[in-house]
Amino acid sequence: MRQTSILEVNEFLVLDFVRARGETSRPQIAEELGLSPSSISRIVRRLIDGGLVTEGERTSTGGRPRASIAFNSRAGCVLGVDLGGTKCHGAVADLGGTILDEEVRPTGEDGGPFPTLVGMIEALSARAEAHGLPVAALAVGVPAIVDADGVAIGGPNVHWHGFPLVAELRRRVAIPLTVQNDVRLAALAHAWRGDARRCTDFAVLSIGTGIGSAVVTDGRLAKGRHNAAGEVGYLVLAREQLDQEGSGDLGGFERLASGPSIATLARTTLIGSRATSGLRDGPITTASVFAAAAAGDPVASSVLGAVVDHVAMALVAIGAVADPEVVVLEGSVGRALEPHLDRLADRIAAQLPVPPRVVVSSLGANATVVGAIAAALQLTRTRNAPADLSQTFSVAADARLSGTAVGVA
Repeated sequence: MRQTSILEVNEFLVLDFVRARGETSRPQIAEELGLSPSSISRIVRRLIDGGLVTEGERTSTGGRPRASIAFNSRAGCVLGVDLGGTKCHGAVADLGGTILDEEVRPTGEDGGPFPTLVGMIEALSARAEAHGLPVAALAVGVPAIVDADGVAIGGPNVHWHGFPLVAELRRRVAIPLTVQNDVRLAALAHAWRGDARRCTDFAVLSIGTGIGSAVVTDGRLAKGRHNAAGEVGYLVLAREQLDQEGSGDLGGFERLASGPSIATLARTTLIGSRATSGLRDGPITTASVFAAAAAGDPVASSVLGAVVDHVAMALVAIGAVADPEVVVLEGSVGRALEPHLDRLADRIAAQLPVPPRVVVSSLGANATVVGAIAAALQLTRTRNAPADLSQTFSVAADARLSGTAVGVA
């Protein structure tokens, strides 16, 4: 190994150590990394000159001031985007993961999902420039499978199947970027700042306009041969579904429990029911069904009872195959199921010898954009790594210091 390569590796290791600790000192860096004090001083000076770390003073327990080395989170920023079926949510975050700016717009605002995505990236880039921060990386979450070639498939809510998403983005965006399935990014968010911190085996089940999941085993996201692991929207939950043709590209589970399907089921149930129901008084939406059920409406309660049972069946399947410690419910429907958690727990406990704990996301509607920020930070870090280390370091490697245990590389 050439001397310049050794310097490159050591500089990366020092910066990575400071980034993970937030604040440290030269002696601590030298002790942890096994480098000489003189080498640490030279490397720290280079990092200070490059604006990547800062130096100040802190008072030690003995009362003598000691130089403090801190990661400069304002040396740049990253962009994270959650492109959903109905809305596009973007954020600008500094290199410490603090969100500085956000924007939300309808997915079809600019003429379709892809133009809206490009418009969002341009808007976020302008906001980053207004903050005076260079953009280091971009991560995008989409409601589709993104295969190894960067082609989006199985994305009915954005009407993508065979769309060369990554190639089209790279034609228009000069920022280093990564594109992931939205639920996988939500899983990364929960490992980083959500409901699965310090968990190495967990799952995220997202139920909204569509249905998807992400399964994490031994701290790694399951991918599958076609990068399609976790597509539980295609689960068949009743024997009669085997003889049914899909509704567009919707899977069996999606036809039973997604947001649009809940509203459709409520309309169908009303037609065949003589029960008094407030649902007859206005437009039927997923939200109105949940609200009516909470008020004791018999038709809405019946509909949600069936939905809860279908979700329980999917949770049993996930538990039986992946044996997660916890399953986090995401998406508008998943989060709305919070009042039904006890029933879900009873249903799955009766079917599994070691049932997972089921919780509703504490990140609200922000999980995917938070995960996109984490993925963009990971991309920034690995892109800056020397070639010898680029396959070694990932978000998973931060587990020792931050509790994060998931990588998306």
